[in-house]
Amino acid sequence: MYKKFLSTLLLVMIVNFVFSQNDYATINIYRTKAFCIGCSVKILLNDVYMTQLENGGKLELKIFNTNGTKITITDGNNYRENVTFRPRKGETYYFNAQARTPRALGFRLDRLDKPIKTKKLKPERFVSMSDVGVLDNNTTRNPDTEWTEEKLKKHWADNGSKDIEGIYEKVSTSLEYELAVLKENNEYKLIYLAGASGTSWNEGDIKATLKKTAQFGLFKANWFMLNKSFNNDIIITFKNATMSCLSENGKDKKLYIKTYPTYDEVTNDNSLTSGWKGNGTGFFISKDGLITTNYHVIKDASEIVVEFLRNGKKISLNATIVQSDKQNDLAILKIQDNSFKSFETIPYNFKTDISDVGSSVFALGYPMALTIMGKEIKFTDGKISSKTGYQGDISSYQTTTPIQPGNSGGPLFDYEGNLIGINASILRPDFADNVSYSIKSSYLKNLVDVLPFSLSLPSSKTIANKSLTEKIKILSDYVVLIKVR
Repeated sequence: MYKKFLSTLLLVMIVNFVFSQNDYATINIYRTKAFCIGCSVKILLNDVYMTQLENGGKLELKIFNTNGTKITITDGNNYRENVTFRPRKGETYYFNAQARTPRALGFRLDRLDKPIKTKKLKPERFVSMSDVGVLDNNTTRNPDTEWTEEKLKKHWADNGSKDIEGIYEKVSTSLEYELAVLKENNEYKLIYLAGASGTSWNEGDIKATLKKTAQFGLFKANWFMLNKSFNNDIIITFKNATMSCLSENGKDKKLYIKTYPTYDEVTNDNSLTSGWKGNGTGFFISKDGLITTNYHVIKDASEIVVEFLRNGKKISLNATIVQSDKQNDLAILKIQDNSFKSFETIPYNFKTDISDVGSSVFALGYPMALTIMGKEIKFTDGKISSKTGYQGDISSYQTTTPIQPGNSGGPLFDYEGNLIGINASILRPDFADNVSYSIKSSYLKNLVDVLPFSLSLPSSKTIANKSLTEKIKILSDYVVLIKVR
């Protein structure tokens, strides 16, 4: 029990350390009162003049760019001392400017293990700076807006993100800025989210406002620097999920990569979706209106509507969740509408035996139906490339069938018209091409078996000998578009 308590305590301490760590290293340079009278001591950072350190003074340097730091003390004439090292973010370092003996040898910069006591210093001569200039130390003020990363993601999930809106992360080994682009009142703003903790920047602060030009994607920015100084000489461009910031003189280019929404987290334009949060696919597994889809499609949904064709006419009905399996990413829905008329039959066979590698398969679904791909059902085909899924998951097949966001929950058929799986996910294309995963139908049968009522799964083989185009035409009436909000 005691060992468990110590382990838990240690974990808490580690977590607290990680999440309280600043985004900079702190370097304290002292010049004690006993140094010398009339000596001029100038401080340079990476060969750039910072300040003059008076007798009894202290310079507190906050270093955001921790790739490599050179500190120089000099009198501007004969004496010069350099210290080069690689500070770590969240760490504090102490140095003391000391006169050499004899004085004719100049002075040196000694590394200390702990700070110098205040009684040896003159607090009125303390200076606080950073590698980007003088910092405003007032970190307790309120942010410029109420936006946080969590609120922004919810806003875009509910209302859709438009064109360049999203979260961008700086491509850098030093300053790890995270900024959001938000359109409000027909104006684009950059909002600070993270990367400069410990300074006067707060989550929700305005980093920049963007001024439109004749070309969309090209903006002039009113930009606030890390030290809150104002710079209106910044040009910002957006292209291929990146944001580039360039000073008007062509120097000092910064690159940011868009990290949210990702390509498979397409948020929906409200003008197209009327407030729908997203869509998936499902299919009928019973004549009286039971539908299967993925759990992640309907997770946290406050409203579920299914759309499908019947006799060439589009039907739109409400549905509710009757059973779910979070672990295997499956859910069963039930149409809740008295106008729904039961089918005479479900024209496919529910196959629970494992299909062989190399078997030809096809998928039907509604990828990105509420945004760019439209509401017509889409067909894709491929082959089973493995009997196990991601990292050897035995509940899934790996196939070469192309699927996209919105295909989730749709059926995977073999060419005899047997249902063999439920399409669930893909491996990101930057890792590998044409890798899709479908949950085996036997796991859906397990979920059906725990329903509070009995259900006979489809077993029709009426389409087995029909052509592929005929199969698609028949089965399409039993595949549904699922909309959630």
